[in-house]
Amino acid sequence: MIAPRRSSFRTTATALFPGTTVRYHYRTGDSLATVVERTDRFVTFVGSDCDGRFTHDQIDRLLEDDRLEVVLDDEMHLPDDEPELLRSD
Repeated sequence: MIAPRRSSFRTTATALFPGTTVRYHYRTGDSLATVVERTDRFVTFVGSDCDGRFTHDQIDRLLEDDRLEVVLDDEMHLPDDEPELLRSD
């Protein structure tokens, strides 16, 4: 009997766009955040307990090390003091 092949796909920085929910694991814990900016060089995410601005290579390493995960969530995880512009649909 032949076992079925499993395909595995890795997420990269190219999958992160404004509005994407991520879980960022840092030294003292983890937190949900929302991607608020994506440029040719950087991805920026903001959450109530964390925020970060990383190059695409850094994002790829965080994803590979399971320190950053894409979360299937339709909520915005921004602090209450973030501008309304970021909260629009």
